[in-house]
Amino acid sequence: MRLRCLLAAGILAGAIILPDAADASTVPLPAVSPDESDSLYAVAGDLYAARRYREAIPLFERVVEIDPRNGNAFALLGGSYFQLGDYPRAIAAFEQALRLDEGIKLAYLGLVGANYMSQRVEQAQEWVRRLVPILTGEERERYLAMISAQFPALGPAGTLAQ
Repeated sequence: MRLRCLLAAGILAGAIILPDAADASTVPLPAVSPDESDSLYAVAGDLYAARRYREAIPLFERVVEIDPRNGNAFALLGGSYFQLGDYPRAIAAFEQALRLDEGIKLAYLGLVGANYMSQRVEQAQEWVRRLVPILTGEERERYLAMISAQFPALGPAGTLAQ
């Protein structure tokens, strides 16, 4: 839950707009049992929060290898790929997150952004339309305003929900 909030804050603060030049150093992959996947997920989440996406990716990949039903790990893996500008991999990870849990709002936001950055405006608009029904009133206003500001070709906030 903490990581979901961190990712949401990062996206809403504009961290998802442009890829960032992440540190190229790597973290060695520890041997992990299924019982340890939560701690590995936490380490990967901390790396993500520190914008160390290149280091977070192999850890998130290991988490989803151990626990292929972890939608949040797929969403953060997608966020990591997005931040590095690898939009096809980001889209694949975000879509897998939603196949596992249709309630992961961050995966919808990621699909809006990754499709938009890939010049696929119609697909980005479709993901906005899919996101709107699961948002609460306050979230709807905030998310749509953020999407309109970051992705202007999608149109004004009021027209995004249509």
